[in-house]
Amino acid sequence: MNNLNVISLFDGISCGQVALKRENLPIENYYASEIDRYAIQVTQKNFPLTIQVGDVAKVTYSNGTLYTETGEYYIGDVDLLIGGSPCQSFTFAGKREGMVTDENIEITTLEQYLKLKSEGFAFKGQSYLFWEYVRLLNEINPTYFLLENVKMQKFWQDVITKTLGIEPLRFNSKLLSAQRRDRLYWTNINNGDIELPDDLGLLLKDVVREEDNDKYHLSKIHHQAFLKSYKWTPNCLDEKSKPLLASYYKQPPHCPYIPCEQSESGYRMLSPVECERLQTLPDNYTEGISKTQRYKCIGNGWTVDVIAYILSYLNK
Repeated sequence: MNNLNVISLFDGISCGQVALKRENLPIENYYASEIDRYAIQVTQKNFPLTIQVGDVAKVTYSNGTLYTETGEYYIGDVDLLIGGSPCQSFTFAGKREGMVTDENIEITTLEQYLKLKSEGFAFKGQSYLFWEYVRLLNEINPTYFLLENVKMQKFWQDVITKTLGIEPLRFNSKLLSAQRRDRLYWTNINNGDIELPDDLGLLLKDVVREEDNDKYHLSKIHHQAFLKSYKWTPNCLDEKSKPLLASYYKQPPHCPYIPCEQSESGYRMLSPVECERLQTLPDNYTEGISKTQRYKCIGNGWTVDVIAYILSYLNK
């Protein structure tokens, strides 16, 4: 495999770069489009050679040159374009408004989106940024692409599938991690023909650290309010974790929590390192920013071993 020219949109904390490294896929250049300063800080700590290019809506590509907020880069052909466009308007945990303008005009083609954008329409949420991914996919015409998003209403899944011209792979992170995280992946790697792996059998007890039992306690008030309002049960250590959310730091109802004898309520949150392990990130990968920001960045990220498994087909 030759060294790869990679562009990552909505790069976050660069889980894609961790996955490439894990599969020993050599990187020539890695261009990351991201606007969250804490996520960028984590990326640059772990991968200082990453070239940050700013807002995806301000990135264009023409004749081998990438034009960005941070400068112009002649990069030639692009081997891999990856990204997980924002999911908040698709997820079943949200309002499921999909890709619409403030006037509730549904956006179902790139041409329609570009026209509405040029006419000054405003868009609800952030999930419409899928169309910026598509715009750059068309401009760049990479050898391979990968797009990730959540399970969603069939209407919007079909819009994305028709636009990208390939059926999604439904891949639950529970197969390769201790976390249930059901996601869709559209990719032309191996023509999209990727077989799901066997379940490794990882459970929450495999990521829990005993030294964290003295920290991250839930108050009795939080625990009682959580049970009363949401009627969820805490994670059992002998099962898979509930999915992590970017809002985990807010505590109930946003967090999986586990039994803990040291806590007054009998329960505690997972620590940032335990959350990193659920996402199959290296321990302390996000260290260096606040605990709140660590939870946000980890919850917004990818399950690294899932991405690495898909990218492994590049070697096949």
